[in-house]
Amino acid sequence: MDPVRKQSVYLKTLFFLFYIGLGISSPYFGIFYKHVIVCADGTPAIGLIGLIFFVMPLVSLVANLPAGILADKFHSGKHLITLFCFGVALFTALIGLTGEAFAHGWTVNGKFIYIFVLLFFLNCCFYPIMPMIDAETLLFLNRHFRREFYGAYRLWGTYGWSVSSILMGVLLFFYRHDPLIFYCAALAFAVLGFATWSGIEARPPAVPIIIPWNHLKKDILFRRFILFIFLHGVVTTSSFTYTGYFFDDVMKTPLEIGFILGTWTIFEIPAMMFSRKLIDRFGNRWLIVSGLLLSGFRLILFSFFTPETPFVWKWAAALLHGPGFGLSQLGIIDFVDRRAHPAMRATYLSITTVARMSLASALGGILGSALIEQWGSAFLMQFCGWVTIALILFFVFLVRNRRPRG
Repeated sequence: MDPVRKQSVYLKTLFFLFYIGLGISSPYFGIFYKHVIVCADGTPAIGLIGLIFFVMPLVSLVANLPAGILADKFHSGKHLITLFCFGVALFTALIGLTGEAFAHGWTVNGKFIYIFVLLFFLNCCFYPIMPMIDAETLLFLNRHFRREFYGAYRLWGTYGWSVSSILMGVLLFFYRHDPLIFYCAALAFAVLGFATWSGIEARPPAVPIIIPWNHLKKDILFRRFILFIFLHGVVTTSSFTYTGYFFDDVMKTPLEIGFILGTWTIFEIPAMMFSRKLIDRFGNRWLIVSGLLLSGFRLILFSFFTPETPFVWKWAAALLHGPGFGLSQLGIIDFVDRRAHPAMRATYLSITTVARMSLASALGGILGSALIEQWGSAFLMQFCGWVTIALILFFVFLVRNRRPRG
């Protein structure tokens, strides 16, 4: 096979397998914690669950930036992805054990400490994977094609998410065994680890480069963008982290949850498929604004769900997720890649991920648990929806270039 085509297939495979693991795990972790970390009276220990969602995103501060710098300096992104995938598989499988029968006698504090420690190591491995896959893809596209084709590669992640989240809902519906969430995720990341291992080309170690930090120091627009992405990350992760928790309240079966999570990406497919045309026609700024508007409206509609709401209306509202996420993600990736120095793509993407997934996710996790405890999960969805729409004004007026950039 032609080397360029082979690399193209390899990168699409990475997106597909990574999002299989993400679709199996991310939407369902909240359900696992809700059923496993419970008080003596059988109610979820929402305070401890909120602490997990507050602290764990901070791990990306420890993991992402060093990993991104190493990947840029030594061109070692593929090797690091392999290492991190096997680490995620190991620690995920160990966490799943807390849902087994032999752990039912453990105290809630004992389960919490065990899960908390393993989650720390799991997230040290997990958080750097996605920005590294993005960086490898953008390096490839800028070398052989155009960055605007990124969506055609990220589209394979959409396929992986759709397949895995529906399958996980089916498995939970028929087996009702919560540890399956972690066991299946461990298997998916182990397969991803083998895929990256087999796809690494045998070549001499790259000569270390000097990273142009001065480029980042002068990039004022990017720093304003980081503030925006931080605020966006607070509300996005606050709502998404507790989506499974919220759906468990308003859906009748795990099968309904899985179907919605698997099919709400339907309209993400055309957004990713026509990414080049969308970026060329509208630019990354309009894509980000459009995505924020659709995402905010979706969350507001979510807040009106009850168990008695017809399923077809729940599904219709959830379908807004696809274009909302797809358009904003395309805009964000394109914006960051255009600002990045060619020798700093992994670093820029890692900084963006840290801003969106570390302190922002931590605050979102604790904010979400506090709002749920005080007013319920429906209020959380509505709050995040209105704040997401308000962020459009922040982005339009504060994240703009005062002069053309060459």
